[in-house]
Amino acid sequence: MRGGHHNIRPKRSRPHHWNSLKGLDSPNGRVQSYEGPQRRPQLVSAESSESPPGHPSPASSGAVDGAFHILALSGGGYRGLYTARILADLENHVGEPLARRFDLLTGTSIGGILALALALEIPTAKMVRLFETHGEEIFRRRFALFGVLRATYTQDRLRELLQAEDLFGQQRLTAVRHRVLVPSINYSSGQPVVFKTAHHPDFCRDQQHRLVDIALATSAAPGYFPRHVFDHNQYVDGGLFANAPGLLALHEAQCFLGQSREALRLVAIGTMSSKFTVDPRANRSGGTFDWGGWNPTVMPKRLFGLAISAQESLTHFQLTHRLKAGHYFHIDQDLTDERARAVALDKADAAAREVLLGAAGESSKAWLGNPEFRALLQHRALRPDAS
Repeated sequence: MRGGHHNIRPKRSRPHHWNSLKGLDSPNGRVQSYEGPQRRPQLVSAESSESPPGHPSPASSGAVDGAFHILALSGGGYRGLYTARILADLENHVGEPLARRFDLLTGTSIGGILALALALEIPTAKMVRLFETHGEEIFRRRFALFGVLRATYTQDRLRELLQAEDLFGQQRLTAVRHRVLVPSINYSSGQPVVFKTAHHPDFCRDQQHRLVDIALATSAAPGYFPRHVFDHNQYVDGGLFANAPGLLALHEAQCFLGQSREALRLVAIGTMSSKFTVDPRANRSGGTFDWGGWNPTVMPKRLFGLAISAQESLTHFQLTHRLKAGHYFHIDQDLTDERARAVALDKADAAAREVLLGAAGESSKAWLGNPEFRALLQHRALRPDAS
């Protein structure tokens, strides 16, 4: 729609509490395989309108209008301020907690933190203020040598902020009011995990996890933050396999919540992530210096940047094929060269704030000016326990 996006079409040929879940996005503990470039809205032609065997019918988990709305929030470090500002604008538009307009929330890294806040019905404007005010404290560099011996940043300040009583405090996943998925990677087992609410009978192992632990697990970006340890396991950023978690949510809605593709509406919000590319003049040998130059701390960050950029492109590409026009909306902006120099995953200074908040305001205005998108926001999600 706006911000340099293009349509890609397939080639022809209320507040209450419930339990929760642990583990991967399939009951047998394995991630289901799914099959990605550009940014822009669309959603799906149904291959089958029937519910998967053994799973609830659409009527058991959808809203009265028969639609099932998904909100998917990408990771991106401090660039998540762009996402938070858009969420605040949308929430201001609907005049109530934004989560009440969506049947399933998902987010990765900073997007996961925002998804958990939405699920608790914490005002999104509060999350904007948190990252505006404390961003530079979260991304305060330690002594340069520690970039070799340990991560560039510590999660201590982020933990303190999230543990505030008016945010997550010591609450567990049972406290959230809406269905939510948050991906991470269990580095101890080498397996991707998706922390989930108990919106399916097979999901019963996550309800006692603290929200702070889930938030720190999904946002432990390699090279930037240390691995997060809880429940005797080490976790790293879910962006390594699902930085844009829309496909996870699509799978969840169809396979575990009994939704047909025709019922689905998916809104994905990015973080102004630029494509991660190589300088054609660079050394092509593939060694450590090729990836990181003379600074050994750069290599893991470049590899992480490449991984999340490629995964996000793949997800957007597939969603534009799986969901038909009017069912998939991708809110994001491409960075101009000037803006790209001001923002990064770990840039939290005044220039970054100005770019991110300004761009978010542009995106909000453009999308709220779209009648089709405004109509989508009129949806009223059923409570997760309603039938």
